[in-house]
Amino acid sequence: MDQRRQKPNDLRFIKAEHVIRSSFIHLIAEKGFEDLSVTDIVTHAEIGRGTFYLHYKDKHDLLHTFEKELTADMQEIIRSIQTTGIAAVGEITIRLFTYFEDHILTMQALFGEKGDFGFRNRIKEMVWYDEFSRIFAQGIREKGSSVPVEYLASYIESSIHSLFLTWLKKEKRESPEEITGIILELMLTAMRPAGSGSP
Repeated sequence: MDQRRQKPNDLRFIKAEHVIRSSFIHLIAEKGFEDLSVTDIVTHAEIGRGTFYLHYKDKHDLLHTFEKELTADMQEIIRSIQTTGIAAVGEITIRLFTYFEDHILTMQALFGEKGDFGFRNRIKEMVWYDEFSRIFAQGIREKGSSVPVEYLASYIESSIHSLFLTWLKKEKRESPEEITGIILELMLTAMRPAGSGSP
């Protein structure tokens, strides 16, 4: 994720930004978002409260920054794919899970049981449903499903989000390519028209 609040050429600001963000993620995983405070963050980061407030108003402002960055990064991945149909779904899924793997500690903290429920729901709605699931639904429709896109997208959103959370919890996770294969097989099998053969 980009640190979009950096001040150019200010190494002290950049260093403080890094320790604030890394401490925040560590403390969510350790204490949970609801129970952590600005005092916890500055103590763990070994900075003064004044330094923290140069960067963020409070912990919610900090979480919102992660939310904006994650949403923008995921949307950029999804919208950068030029192909369509199931081929696009496969490519997007691999790239998304590669991104998640590259930021795995952040993902596990923010989307884990100790993260913020509202954050998870907003990402689920803005990205999984509005962006990814509709592309996936269109791809499945092209494979012969007669289910309306809106229902497909809603089903896919819930299923993909649950699979994503399960994958995050695993100690030995599948590679982006492996989890993509699992997702495609599950979705295409579930949406296969009754009485049909292989998708």
